[in-house]
Amino acid sequence: MTEMVRPDGTPVLILVAPYDQVTPRGMIFGGWIMAQIDHAAGLAGRKIAAGDVMIVSIKELTFLGPLAPGEEFVIHAELTRRGNSSFTLSLSGTAEPATEARPVMQAEVVLVAVDTAGKPRKLPDPAA
Repeated sequence: MTEMVRPDGTPVLILVAPYDQVTPRGMIFGGWIMAQIDHAAGLAGRKIAAGDVMIVSIKELTFLGPLAPGEEFVIHAELTRRGNSSFTLSLSGTAEPATEARPVMQAEVVLVAVDTAGKPRKLPDPAA
């Protein structure tokens, strides 16, 4: 069995995988996991951008293992690139049952800070 090393930092999102989102094989549907990626990226992104953000792209999404209903699903985010108005987050999701944590997914998400009209705006100075 592969050992899972948890990412450093506080999780962005912690959920219990729902029993009503399973495939015929009994594992959680990938679409539900993708929706949680959207939520986690938005939550982490709002803190970085000090306001609203929009996902520009999910450059890469890799499913690493199954998620069973009733397991905790934990997503961590790490800022990997910061531009003028856009930035990239590396998201990692793990299943954390009562025993051992194991990887479920990894994604690279590009977001842009937006104003109230939905237009790109400059990111705040990280030192401020």
